[in-house]
Amino acid sequence: MTSSTRTPRILVVGAGPSGLVMALSLVRNGCPVRLIDKEPTSRLGQRGAGIMPRSLELFGILGVGDEILRRAIPPPQAVLYKMPEGVKVDREFEMWPAIEATPQRPFPNVVMMGQDHLEQILRTELKRLGCATEWGTTLLSFEQLEGGDCVRVQLSRPDGDGEVTESATFDYLVGTDGARGVVRKSLGLTFLGETTNAHNLVVGDVMVHGLDSKCWHMWGEVGAAWLSLRPTEVPFMFSFLLSGSEIDHPHIVEHPEALASIFVEYTGRRKDLVFGEVVWLSQYRPSIRMVDKFGVGRVFVAGDSAHVHSITGGQVRQDSFNLGWKLALVQRGIAPESLLQTYTEERTPVVAAMLNQITALLKDTWAEKNDDPPPRRGGGASAWKYNGGLLQLGVNCRWSSVVVDEQSDDEDFLDDFDFEEEEEQSPEAFLDRPLSAGDRAPDAPGLLVLKRRALDKNAKNLDARTISLFRTFLASHHTVLIFSNEANRYTPVIHLLAAHADAVQSVIVVRGQGTVPSSALALADCVLEDRGGHAYGTYALRDGCDIVVVRPDGLVGAIVRSRDGLKRYFRGIFKRQPT
Repeated sequence: MTSSTRTPRILVVGAGPSGLVMALSLVRNGCPVRLIDKEPTSRLGQRGAGIMPRSLELFGILGVGDEILRRAIPPPQAVLYKMPEGVKVDREFEMWPAIEATPQRPFPNVVMMGQDHLEQILRTELKRLGCATEWGTTLLSFEQLEGGDCVRVQLSRPDGDGEVTESATFDYLVGTDGARGVVRKSLGLTFLGETTNAHNLVVGDVMVHGLDSKCWHMWGEVGAAWLSLRPTEVPFMFSFLLSGSEIDHPHIVEHPEALASIFVEYTGRRKDLVFGEVVWLSQYRPSIRMVDKFGVGRVFVAGDSAHVHSITGGQVRQDSFNLGWKLALVQRGIAPESLLQTYTEERTPVVAAMLNQITALLKDTWAEKNDDPPPRRGGGASAWKYNGGLLQLGVNCRWSSVVVDEQSDDEDFLDDFDFEEEEEQSPEAFLDRPLSAGDRAPDAPGLLVLKRRALDKNAKNLDARTISLFRTFLASHHTVLIFSNEANRYTPVIHLLAAHADAVQSVIVVRGQGTVPSSALALADCVLEDRGGHAYGTYALRDGCDIVVVRPDGLVGAIVRSRDGLKRYFRGIFKRQPT
């Protein structure tokens, strides 16, 4: 039964990136969703255009990664012009210096895509799967009945020329309706942090003719009178940031036609630039805040509803990836409700550390005086100091109560994720650490497909002869990787997993040029030959462990050596235990 023919039992409020990712994650797991947004139609604008490497990996699991990579563009080289003429280049530097891809890290770099275009890709995929956004539908209120097993909501939605009020009940409600949304406020969650008036900006998109679309153009001084024009994936459209003590921000937002003369003034009155239509604009005031917990009872918050940060952030979609698969398993009756408690447990330390570093990053970027100029091209550093932490490739949940690791603790073992530590090291430093449960599951390319069962009918490249490990991960299943050519190792494991065939897939990874027993092809969902040695080399399991459980959100749930280790892990995930 498809999601379009079943009654939705989960309500997602807010159809921005976080809400769309949440809905797509749930639909991929067979859970029909009702997705509403109070706006009458989709929003225009680049807004938060940076897509981090970890998000790219997870978008791949959700089935939209290829389309995003096809349409996105790399961050351009930045140029700062000499004033007052604004024509000659003073400095050239990289905002995000390119990092070379590796077998375990195929997407190491930030890519740029307007939020409106990202949302359009996600909406298209959701519509294909039977879930459409209900525009103009507002959540008026909700209540969780004491001792009840549902959430009662009051909605207002369009009805002809007017509106109608609707009462409905859902098993769960997820608020992705932003920092000013009704869900967080109604839950009474504390929104800890600060909002600053010191760095007010006007942000938006404008059509410009006469500018090189391969460069990110800047005039003035960050923290003072400053204009940034970044090319976008749309020809002649630039995303702008504008700051200055003399700028009347509210007036400009109300009267966008006033921007043309300001742009001319800030660029040195250049005659070769023509400023056209202002596609979108808004006043931006940095706010760095987060909730004290990510849900109460059957109601949860994610994305900007749970935490907000500077315009240099771009981290909010990780909440939806973490919560989506857990909520789906619970709603389907496969997992206990206690699994939902790990959402707050796993996300709070990561978000808190991230906001601390972004706050420092914001202060550095908008400092009134900085003795260290932006690095020149080829300097190997980033002007905004984006590192492994903010690229999200090092984000882990090793401390989680539901991860299991039977390897002995390495002396470098982390029980939390420290963004400050990642700031001091290159992105390669933390990726070279031994793999532990709770870490991001790395990729491995060049795997020869000996067998592949189509557990997800929407999966792509099912007939490919060689694939990467990322292509085997599913948003709807745990993936159990068994690194062994020996039948006596994988046979009892696969028999154990049979109890949860609707939520777990078995993948045997055999060494290159080794003998593949016929039982492997008969029993496993997928059998891959590691001819290049990338899988065995990257995972490099220790202490006799040869089994890795990859969660639907792409994190390693367990590294074990036995059926008992698997039982221990799944005891925290499933209601019915395998025997």
